Amino acid sequence: MERQEIETFLALCEELHFGRTAKRLRISPARVTQLIQKIERQIGAALFVRNTHGVALTELGRKFQSDLAPAHEAIERIIQQTIRDAKGISGELRLGFLGTANGRHLVELARRFQARQPGAAIRLVLESEISDHLRPLREDRADVIAVPLPIREEGIVVGPVVLRERLLLAVPEGHPIAERGHGSYEDFADNPVVVAAGDPDDYWIDHFVPRRSPSGRPIERTHLVESLQAGIALVMAGEGIGPIIAQFAQYNQHPGITYVPLDGEPVVQSALVWSAARETELIRDFARVAEAQGPITLDWPRQQDA
Repeated sequence: MERQEIETFLALCEELHFGRTAKRLRISPARVTQLIQKIERQIGAALFVRNTHGVALTELGRKFQSDLAPAHEAIERIIQQTIRDAKGISGELRLGFLGTANGRHLVELARRFQARQPGAAIRLVLESEISDHLRPLREDRADVIAVPLPIREEGIVVGPVVLRERLLLAVPEGHPIAERGHGSYEDFADNPVVVAAGDPDDYWIDHFVPRRSPSGRPIERTHLVESLQAGIALVMAGEGIGPIIAQFAQYNQHPGITYVPLDGEPVVQSALVWSAARETELIRDFARVAEAQGPITLDWPRQQDA
């Protein structure tokens, strides 16, 4: 049987209508009839019953479909994979990110990668949520994501660092900390603190908002938010203060909120991360391109602005 005959038979099995099958395959209804009759002559029996009510599969037709469809799909996958292999490393890579600057840098890395591997398809598909930034990997909605460190979770590979930036403090406009022009971790013990929602024992939250200040005073995490915008709204309303990475501050400047540097100018690094169970050569090669490119530094606010 020829490929067109197989595709016509399987399409008619799904459509059960000669006109719709012809439209789907972009051929004439007469051509569909001709191909089906040819197959039935080769088989030596009817595969479809045609009557005034439409088209139905015979018992033999149903068995032929159940046996043929998986084999046809497997052959198509092999053909498409061989075409991709002929062009070099191939396949589709879905990228995600947390932070607009990370997303913009991924776009640039994707351009460089596709110039090197034109057979690969790279898509920027989503932005992670601050409350559960690794969820896209667990749910297989992204292959690689760029997120701030630290990452210490089983089954997650931490790849090259792609961005470095400062950790800032978000405070209401006119707040004493804003007037001072800088903040400290001691300020966390003196004010309501806005943090990302999630597991209260999450090491990622502890990294940005420790449980105690340097002098040992307890820090109360007053507001747990599911999104960055919710946190910004609370700070603007004067409900608290919170740590914020420079790229979040850069793309969320509004009246009513001020971003000040934290004492010690802590640096946050973002890296490419992916699931160890779904690691592919495509992912590894993309990571090599990112490593060769090296991390960018987001200098905001500039030293003279701090």
